[in-house]
Amino acid sequence: MPLGKGASRHTVGGSRRGTITHLLALSLGISLGSFISNLGGPLGLSGYFGSPREAGEGSGTGGTPNPARSGAERGGHFDARQDDAPGTYAEWISRVMPPSLAPVYVAPGALPFNLTMSILRRTRPVVGSTDRVRGFLTKLKKGQCTTSLMLGGSVTAGHNGGGPSNAYPKLFVDYLNARFPCTGADGGSGEHVYKTTNAGNSMSHATSFSSVSNLDRIDLILVEFNVNDHFMPGKDVPHALEDKGPWSDTLEYRSLWYSEMLLRKLLLLRKPDYPAIVVFNADYIGRIWAGNPWSDPKIARRDLFRYNQEPLKLWLSFLYDIPVFSASLFHLALASKLGTDVQFNFNETRDGHNPYGTNIWHADACCHPKADGHRVLALVLVYNFADELWRMDHDGSVGHEDRMEGDFTIDPRRPRLRDPVYMSPDEDGLYVRDSSDGVTIDLTDPNGEDAWRSKVVANEGWTWFADNKDKDKYGLIADSVDGGQHVAFRVTGQKHGVVEVTFVVSYENFGIALVWLDDKEENTRSGDCLTPLKEVLWQPRQLSGVWDERASVPQAQLLEERLEMGDSKVLHICLTPFDGSHRQGEGNKFKLMGIRMY
Repeated sequence: MPLGKGASRHTVGGSRRGTITHLLALSLGISLGSFISNLGGPLGLSGYFGSPREAGEGSGTGGTPNPARSGAERGGHFDARQDDAPGTYAEWISRVMPPSLAPVYVAPGALPFNLTMSILRRTRPVVGSTDRVRGFLTKLKKGQCTTSLMLGGSVTAGHNGGGPSNAYPKLFVDYLNARFPCTGADGGSGEHVYKTTNAGNSMSHATSFSSVSNLDRIDLILVEFNVNDHFMPGKDVPHALEDKGPWSDTLEYRSLWYSEMLLRKLLLLRKPDYPAIVVFNADYIGRIWAGNPWSDPKIARRDLFRYNQEPLKLWLSFLYDIPVFSASLFHLALASKLGTDVQFNFNETRDGHNPYGTNIWHADACCHPKADGHRVLALVLVYNFADELWRMDHDGSVGHEDRMEGDFTIDPRRPRLRDPVYMSPDEDGLYVRDSSDGVTIDLTDPNGEDAWRSKVVANEGWTWFADNKDKDKYGLIADSVDGGQHVAFRVTGQKHGVVEVTFVVSYENFGIALVWLDDKEENTRSGDCLTPLKEVLWQPRQLSGVWDERASVPQAQLLEERLEMGDSKVLHICLTPFDGSHRQGEGNKFKLMGIRMY
């Protein structure tokens, strides 16, 4: 922010997170026609799926799914272009969804709005190379158990949507377990599982890649950073090895650079073979569209993409031939097309009611779907994987693509990446081709305390604990308005002489720390540690946890001082006192997440 048979197991960074069980499908080819018919009778579906035209067979009179078109005829898969394709959401559900899970998606109020097949068709803006996705689907067809890695932030964690047990990763893996029973290592019944990490955006994952590379097995990776990559603080591109020019100080350039770095590392990953990779744009930031008091419309118009990272993700995904599934593209278009008042239903008497409004989808002013929105996100994944599986079985063009359409990154002898777009050859060599993980002091691992305790040579007032509501986001924390808390680590230089510190930045109740290297274990700058800093600046030897965005995210910062290979020094960090002139809130906390030498 995992069993029993037929269960969805979830782990964070490989740790077990509890057990959630559900019924297995009765069989792959059972039609749900009679089930859905019994829910509402001949005309009842209009109440569940919207207008009579959408609920029935396009006649405007309602109706039930045609049992003659059951999943048994098509292996449970569908494509909107086949001659007898289902025309309604209800018919599609009867084809692809196992009976044990159908009530989750067809009961009254299951979804926040009317979901049509034409909407679902809008959810794959980039087809990309299909080799990896089809490799994943082949494993499912063969009855192999799979591990899905969900790289995302609070949307992926189900924040304000009921938590992980109600979020789309769990719902999607529930579907995999019900639709594709698998055989475990012992020959008995196994299960598909999913894992998450503690990092929050492309920057933190790319620069702390061990949270991914340390996992034993990965068959599918969903990259969900459309929201969180907007919250990428800092100045320029901290890890750049060359001058990137005037654009480097923009959020958009910084996001593209770190996104490219992450995608390149994922494309070369083997766990144990190549995983399928899908960019999943699950949501957008809503408040930027709301106007006052949430945002100033004049300022909003100056933002390049209105806080939406999706155009950047589409650009990179096109170039790297990576499929994109998107729920934000169709929803933002439908939510905003009648104007701001109706988008948020502020003035229903004048403009009516938009059933796709942003505040119907979001649980808060930021970007978090409600529980029923997570069912839509799961359905977007189900739709696109089911569609690709149908093509594997029925599309005659499969296997006749031009050689250049293939995915060169999966070549077992010589995986080939395209040339970088934003990274220099030296940057690619350091951060992608070479191992830039180096030596890491990871303070976020709930089970990792024994690994880093011996590195601490001095500690005055810092405590290691999880400070979030779910008690799963650990860090070493100092919290005092008086400041002066000091911690020191013994560190050793690695190949490139780089020292990187990762910490949390937030919009209120966070403070500023000083950081430096020397040969002493005691605090050699105690006077400076007790001196308030009135200005919030990004500058050498200063780690600012103060940020103006209403979010809390990781920030990685490189020390200007080099620590050459084999040299041993002491890294000091101290919290400075509170100064209220440029702060939100009256707290003064600093949360250290990790230190890395490479």
